[in-house]
Amino acid sequence: MLLEKYRHMSLPQARYAEFVLDRDKCNGCGRCVKACPIQLLELYGKKSRPNQRYDHFRCITCQNCAASCPQNAITIKGDYRVDKGFWKNAHLFKGPKTMPNPLGRNGQTTYADQEPELTETEKVIYQRRSVRLYKKKKVPRDMIERVIEAGRFAPSAGNNQPWKFIAIDNRDVISALNEKCKASLYKVSALTLPKPWINKKTPGDKEAKLALWQEALLPLLTKIKTGDTEPRARGGINAASSDPNYDIFFGAPAVILLLADKRGIGSVELDTGIAGQTMVLAAHSLGLGTCWVSLAKAIGFDVKLKKKLGIEEPFKIISSLSIGYPQGQVDNPVAREQPRIHWVDSI
Repeated sequence: MLLEKYRHMSLPQARYAEFVLDRDKCNGCGRCVKACPIQLLELYGKKSRPNQRYDHFRCITCQNCAASCPQNAITIKGDYRVDKGFWKNAHLFKGPKTMPNPLGRNGQTTYADQEPELTETEKVIYQRRSVRLYKKKKVPRDMIERVIEAGRFAPSAGNNQPWKFIAIDNRDVISALNEKCKASLYKVSALTLPKPWINKKTPGDKEAKLALWQEALLPLLTKIKTGDTEPRARGGINAASSDPNYDIFFGAPAVILLLADKRGIGSVELDTGIAGQTMVLAAHSLGLGTCWVSLAKAIGFDVKLKKKLGIEEPFKIISSLSIGYPQGQVDNPVAREQPRIHWVDSI
């Protein structure tokens, strides 16, 4: 019983979303393949389809493939649900995902109907997508500094302002950074995933098992680093580290590393995240695209790399943003989980 409990903690039995393609609409442009953060798609016979990477095992239902499709040929059906064990989540959600409904009209109008009544800020919030399709066009440094300036005025605990930013717009440097991060991420995959899934661009064998030492180690790691050992996170890390062609920054012409002073008041991770998201909204309002790339936290494992990047105490890396001009239309509204709101009128 105890062993079964730990097994569900390491590799839970889960239900995953289904990628549905309208083959009559698909023109084989390949945008969805590039937009998928964990590279679950491929072109076959000039049409898009799921590859054999665990048979949909790691779909995170972000719907960026659908948002990036100019033909409206893609539908994502179902959601990631775990029915039992440590990662049980099926009871936490109510009903299917829904489109934005800011005016609360109980489904009587679509988002498109409501959009004319929304503020420009609301439109950016609801339509912003993580951009993984970038033009090669260089982003002017004054534009990048304009985005960072928005982050400078984000709120922080005790007005501590713990953040620091490292901006990189040299593609050779970004490529080198990508390779060094992937080398560190490979070690994470070797610790947390079955051996048959390592060192393959499209790992198969959904029934592969963890080694006994991994089954003993993973529950401990899960308790210590819960978010980093979530099954989909481990799959995403392996997608990056096992594919020699994978670029964790998606070919973006610029990257901003977000750092924080470890001695800051309260949660410096939260404060830096608020600053980063303020920058994201500013960037999208200016016609740029961004994507949060937390895989860049792997920089923290490489002492020499940190020194070359100028990351010194008391600062630590929190996350990063890829930034550039979107390749075609990416920002579009998509469905999200219904809100979990509990109104309290008295205590």
